[in-house]
Amino acid sequence: MRTNTPIVKHLILIGGGHSHLAVLKHLGMKPVQGLAVTLISRDIHTPYSGSLPGLIAGTYEHDDIHIDLRPLAQFAGARIIQEEITKIDLINKRITTQSRPALDFDILSLNIGSEPDAQLIPGALHYATGIKPISEFIPQWHKIFDTIVSSLSNQDTEYTLAIVGGGPASVELAFSAQVSIYRQLGVSLTEQSKLKIQIISADDDVLKSHNQAVRNFTRSELKRRGIEIRLSSLVTEFKENTVICENGDSYYADAIVFATGAKIPSWPAESGLNIASDGFIEVNNHLQSTSHEFVFAAGDAATIRDANRPKSGVYAVRQGKPLAENLVRFATGRYLKSYRPQRHALALMSMGDKKAIASRNKLFFKGGWVWHLKNRIDTNFLKKYSELPVMSAPLDLAKGLVDKKLEQQLKIHAMRCAGCGAKVAGNVLEEVLQQLPNIKKADVLSGRSEIEDASMIKMSDGRVLLQSVDQLKAFISDPWLFGKIATNHCLSDIYAMGATPHSALAVVGIPFASKKYVRSQLKELMLACSETLHENDCALIGGHSAESDELHFGLCVNGFIEEEKILGKSGLQEGDTLILTKPLGTGTLLAADMRYRASHRNITAALHHMALSNKQAADSLVEHGTRACTDITGFGLAGHLIEMLSADNVVVELTLDNIPALDGALESLQAGVLSSLHQDNKLISEMISAQTISATNPHYELLFDPQTAGGLLASVPKANAKKCLLHLRKNGYTQATAIGQVTRTGGENPSIILK
Repeated sequence: MRTNTPIVKHLILIGGGHSHLAVLKHLGMKPVQGLAVTLISRDIHTPYSGSLPGLIAGTYEHDDIHIDLRPLAQFAGARIIQEEITKIDLINKRITTQSRPALDFDILSLNIGSEPDAQLIPGALHYATGIKPISEFIPQWHKIFDTIVSSLSNQDTEYTLAIVGGGPASVELAFSAQVSIYRQLGVSLTEQSKLKIQIISADDDVLKSHNQAVRNFTRSELKRRGIEIRLSSLVTEFKENTVICENGDSYYADAIVFATGAKIPSWPAESGLNIASDGFIEVNNHLQSTSHEFVFAAGDAATIRDANRPKSGVYAVRQGKPLAENLVRFATGRYLKSYRPQRHALALMSMGDKKAIASRNKLFFKGGWVWHLKNRIDTNFLKKYSELPVMSAPLDLAKGLVDKKLEQQLKIHAMRCAGCGAKVAGNVLEEVLQQLPNIKKADVLSGRSEIEDASMIKMSDGRVLLQSVDQLKAFISDPWLFGKIATNHCLSDIYAMGATPHSALAVVGIPFASKKYVRSQLKELMLACSETLHENDCALIGGHSAESDELHFGLCVNGFIEEEKILGKSGLQEGDTLILTKPLGTGTLLAADMRYRASHRNITAALHHMALSNKQAADSLVEHGTRACTDITGFGLAGHLIEMLSADNVVVELTLDNIPALDGALESLQAGVLSSLHQDNKLISEMISAQTISATNPHYELLFDPQTAGGLLASVPKANAKKCLLHLRKNGYTQATAIGQVTRTGGENPSIILK
């Protein structure tokens, strides 16, 4: 007998720092049944701090040093939310974000990093750039770099870059920036240049946390490269192009970068967490808050009581494993493991020119081989969290019940895509429906055999009641966003027929869990639904909820319209332009997401389009004389277009290259990542001409990709098409495109001709 594991506890991870990478990987390799996990992070493409100097030096590209948290979260079975935290209620165990309903938790882990405290130095916010957070520093640095190169290339003047701070971050930045700028200018490191770089430090030496040999060499190398060092110069103020020091000195600078005075956001302290004397979250040797046992913290944001260590990435990385183990142990009621960081760690500092410095306690090494060592360590770290194994779907079948071939087919079935990729295949559905009795009603204008998007019932006042029902299995682990998208999806059939939604009944399937977790999931889902319905002037008038294996949501939607204004799938006329309002590709992207092969950037863009209501699109199409319309969902563009053609045996020409695609969709299709409904949709390919010519076009497979919350496909008189497209794009449908034209009606067979 099949059993389902209920969710009984909720772990929220705040921040995508180095320690939480290890936590997510650990949970993916060793799932904790009954533990729900949510990752909340401001940045989803999290940079690896150890590789930042390589990016500045031009050795690496942007994607080379970033880890996409989405595939890792998918691997861990974790919900991922890109948000800023505004408040933590430790009494009620609730988190408030900027734009979402509050989230309840049982266990909390913080790995939020740190950033330079701009408040410590007056003028920092206006006249200087902090080196952290790295995600904000990188685009700012690119602007500084472009300005420097432009200035030195076109003017016979000097450019001064001031770097405040004498630690490893400042030294690495100075070396790497110089190498990159000199390379762009075609200048060698030993040549005289109009670029002036100066390090300004409050300490009496650079790299005070390192041994004397390291400091001596670094000073010598900085001098050899012409990088100035201003020691014992405590910065007290920044003004425009000026760094002012406590000793009375001031230094001119065209650009100022600072890496001093680290801090964390205010909300941990405001929540009541114990804060150490250095301003960071105080934890014990279990990485557990000293004030709240259900809160853990690691990395730069945390200070271990009686074992404080420098705020560096190497310690954050090493804390990942014990943090993961103790989070699991706490969740499962076991004793926690003690962790004590090593006193001395191997420090590797880039010199920008594929050479590096290594130090550990009293040891010191330098040279190209050190850089290769650093490069290998950094690359392996990034690969560890970027190259993830695809876990096969488990099958709980008795031994010998099926043969190997059927077992493989069932495993593929178990990995079926959600959203519209989980629909019953059109040919199977049609076969079953043909065997059912068909009872006719005089006031029903369209019966079961019709292909319209909604049923039509004639009312006594002359109006027509449109009714449509849709239900989706959750394709993302975020009830809030899923609720918005699913609601818009369910409204689309009414909009496709030219009507306005009036009211809706909801059907919800919620996985069995603790009452607290069920309440939280249901609240998020229904708030998203009700807000979206409100935006569409549609009332939620009732519904039904039940326990389910997985999260499901659907709506039965009612709409009213005058009979003569109904838009159907038939009615295309020769010469009409075919317009598609949204790009395609949700099927393949969601399939890639399941397999940890989709980037957060592409999935976010796809979700944005899915969450976009078809309301204004329908209004635009009606305004410009649309003759026929449908929404593109599970049967793909080709399947839904064939439905439009079948009534009048219409022939259309499609320009493949004009069919808009979501970012990453074509690449995903070319890689062979197909939604589980894709091959069933492709059965209609016999009705498509010029296949042999077009099958090599990457847009060809896009025809059969099932869509969730897809756009509208409509025929518009050719004379109105241009104005209609401009109107659509002005109203947010930025990729609305004319994809073809009607070439003939009333032929022998419906067909699609590809160009």
